[in-house]
Amino acid sequence: MILDYKKKLPNLKNSFLKVILPFFEIKILLTSLSLGFLGFAIANNFEKLIQKELNRETIFFLICGYFVCLLSLLINALAWRELISWLGYKRDNIKIINLFLRTNLLKYLPGGIWHFIERFRVLSLSIPSERAFSSVLLEPFLMLSAALFLVSISEFPSIISFIFIIPSILLARRWRGPLLMQLAAMKLMQFKKYGSDLSLNKELIFSKNPISPYPINSFLIEIIFLLLKFLAFWFCLKSFQIDSSLGIFRWLSLFSIAWVAGLVVPSAPGGVGVFESVFLLINREPMPQESVLIVLLSYRLLVSISDASIPLFLISNRNK
Repeated sequence: MILDYKKKLPNLKNSFLKVILPFFEIKILLTSLSLGFLGFAIANNFEKLIQKELNRETIFFLICGYFVCLLSLLINALAWRELISWLGYKRDNIKIINLFLRTNLLKYLPGGIWHFIERFRVLSLSIPSERAFSSVLLEPFLMLSAALFLVSISEFPSIISFIFIIPSILLARRWRGPLLMQLAAMKLMQFKKYGSDLSLNKELIFSKNPISPYPINSFLIEIIFLLLKFLAFWFCLKSFQIDSSLGIFRWLSLFSIAWVAGLVVPSAPGGVGVFESVFLLINREPMPQESVLIVLLSYRLLVSISDASIPLFLISNRNK
């Protein structure tokens, strides 16, 4: 098995320290640079930012964005459940959607991996560890593939469109085994920071074939999730009246690229700072920077509040 749970994980405090102590690793540096760049941009435009007024229309669109963010989380959880079903691991005793939503807030902890750990831990109680590991590994790659697919649509027609489609092609059943081995090799070092006797078993990785050639249901649901995320961002653009500065496909392309950066940069809790910095760097269109900044900050606020709302609601209800 990938992880033998007969050998207990070390206590949470020691595990947590193992992840956050190496401050000088490149992943910490990237996150720090992103946050520093964002902080500089805010400081440089601070006077103009505080002059922005919140009228009724602005508040209305921001509230709409918040509820869209909540809906997107449910859709994201549904996509993961469909992915697990595609892998052939149907277990009625596991509340997949509840598990996904309840652990979502953990992604804001330093290290950016604790939500994966908890999902893996719960899944491995009901299905073999290597299969639970596969389910956890493929979920972020599914999001990455869907986001890059949206970039390809936004940038069509161009050679870059084909390049961005490649990750979604790799989700096909025939590539699933090699893809999992590569993803597992990359995540193995992170898992070793708080686990013991971690190893890869190629036979176990390849032993279970998905039920169909392609995870079309989970992929399409993930596309809907990202479109809802973009809709929440669009409401922020509408709130501060800069939505007409660019065409909708250009906004979608900028959003998707920045969102992917926030997803893949290690150690960025929830993509905080990375998404905003990348968006500012790749946006070369002539528009007031303070307007783009206030939109990005508003969107981050909506996402963070919605990410916290559902887990806290589930936890409070469970404790009653």
